[in-house]
Amino acid sequence: MLSNRTKRLLSVSLFILLLGYAINPALAANVSAQLRFYDNLHSEVSSGVLVKNDVTMTLTGLINHVVVKQRYQNPHPFAVNARYVFPLPDESAVHALQMQIGERVITGNIALKQQAEQQFKEAQQQGKRAALVRQQRANIFATDVANIGAGDEIEITLQYQEIIGFRDGVFSLRFPTTITPRYEPKTAQLKPHTSENPEPNSSSMLNQSALASAWLKPVYQRTNSQQVDAHLNLAINMDIGLELSDINANLSGMQIDNPHFGRYILALNRDVPMTRDFELTFKPLDKESSQAAFFKEVVNGEEYGLLMLVPPADHFTAQARLPREMVFVVDTSGSMHGQSMEQAKHALFYALSLLDENDSFNIIGFDNDVTALSEAAMIANDFNIRRAERFIYGLQADGGTEISNALSRVLDGKQHDGFVRQIVFLTDGSVGNETQLFSQIQADLGDSRLFTVGIGSAPNSFFMTRAADIGRGTFTFISSASQVQPKMQLLFDKLAHPVVTELVLHADNQELEYWPSPLPDLYFSEPVLVAVKLAGNQHVTLTGQTLSGPLNINLSANHAAQGEGIARLWARQKIKSLLLYNDKDSVKSEVETLALQHHLLSPFTAFIAVDNVAGNEIAERSVQLRNRLPSGMTLPQTDGQSRVFIVFGLLLVSLAWLWQWRR
Repeated sequence: MLSNRTKRLLSVSLFILLLGYAINPALAANVSAQLRFYDNLHSEVSSGVLVKNDVTMTLTGLINHVVVKQRYQNPHPFAVNARYVFPLPDESAVHALQMQIGERVITGNIALKQQAEQQFKEAQQQGKRAALVRQQRANIFATDVANIGAGDEIEITLQYQEIIGFRDGVFSLRFPTTITPRYEPKTAQLKPHTSENPEPNSSSMLNQSALASAWLKPVYQRTNSQQVDAHLNLAINMDIGLELSDINANLSGMQIDNPHFGRYILALNRDVPMTRDFELTFKPLDKESSQAAFFKEVVNGEEYGLLMLVPPADHFTAQARLPREMVFVVDTSGSMHGQSMEQAKHALFYALSLLDENDSFNIIGFDNDVTALSEAAMIANDFNIRRAERFIYGLQADGGTEISNALSRVLDGKQHDGFVRQIVFLTDGSVGNETQLFSQIQADLGDSRLFTVGIGSAPNSFFMTRAADIGRGTFTFISSASQVQPKMQLLFDKLAHPVVTELVLHADNQELEYWPSPLPDLYFSEPVLVAVKLAGNQHVTLTGQTLSGPLNINLSANHAAQGEGIARLWARQKIKSLLLYNDKDSVKSEVETLALQHHLLSPFTAFIAVDNVAGNEIAERSVQLRNRLPSGMTLPQTDGQSRVFIVFGLLLVSLAWLWQWRR
């Protein structure tokens, strides 16, 4: 029987734990209602439902056509429903869905999201196999598969298109494999569930409490078990009509064949753990042939164009270098712990080495709090550089990712005469309140320019590319320590040259509908990449302003090569710009029309595929497939809650000690 003293001690402990949940309900909300599986040692293991991700890329011209096959295998003696939350590139235009069950192939349809969710729910309750694909963010998607029978396999095929990246004479593409855990700031303006974000379907997993931000939360593999829920196989066919050199992939085991001129076949010949974004870079052997490209497509009588142009270097190199104020902002939150923090420090050290005494600088570190090297920018002399190096050595990763506080510290909304103010923001972007941050940047930017640097194995490129778009800067991705020096050097070469501003695309003295709109500022070796509805115009002109005078570049659509999928990419870019610069509700109708017309996934549309042949069993159990944590990341630091538990633990120990002392 428990003594009175023990009972009192247990009561105080219970009170403190309940107080913790009352102060931070998110702690309770993180307890998932999903089906979990354990081994005989009571360690959590894989759900048993496996996903094999087979990805095939076909590169033609400037466009990457991608087919993603997700094979769901159910080894259990009962039917299950499965959910898989997964990333795709944030610029991807997802336009097709198929579901295959044995020999039967069911083609998915695009529909308004609420209608698609209702169809899926009805099919699930009737025991029919069904698939529902939704967009959570521009780079985060979710597949729900209903009624996977015992021992069955269902294959879900998605197709998307994206524009190949081109910068500094190098083509590039990325394929994300996992999701960096998102931090929801306490002050974030989170949107409640509405008719556009209904509660998930009524099964043990699908009926769990969703986040306040109304997106489907990934779950992560917490053990070191070699059994995981998802693997990747990747094949790439490149036929862009150019002889290539320096083909490099950041994942080992890539085989490269060159069967004939201009064609390359690449393959990862093994299952790859999905812990690091895949990145491929390659250079054209003849660099001059890659400086301009123009493709067009006719769809339903409408003509669309895709333009890439790198202006001549003499527009930049002849211009004087202006004095600069450089502000380096570095994320020191818990999600940066480990490799990401080391990469950020290497990048800062290297950035300091590239400054000269015509520059001034400051360094801002942030997690829950904001810490500055100096109250004001300092001259980049030897004494101040050494002071900055000591500051960098002392940076430690802990706490939450309160980006809004950091932006408030560095964005002043002012015009700065006589010098260029450039902000370099190093982060993994692991936040869930992106919309709030975009509005803050747009309101407070002034004439500063924001350059984002993605750090880590799987950064949130959705946040960083769009933050750079609004900030009139650029995004740089650094995935390993070996990339720090070359990529920071390229970034500083860009920052050292003035921009071309006020970029506008004209055609025969009339306005064109082109995207992105407005066009971003243009930096040295940074291409203009724009999708345009030509409306019968065969000549287009790009105009802009430089310090040495106006820029005018003429192009002829008569010489454009034929392309495929350009209309979809135009629509995808228009949707992106509409949502980025406008209130979501005000452009909802226009986005819905564009997405339905061009068969595209969007925040308001979804793909639904239903097999009209009912299965033998209606699934009563549901599982959510786990994502692997990004390489170099440990989960406990991600959400910034460790300090809360430390405080409660210390309080508990103190009370117990005080009680013992008084007795």
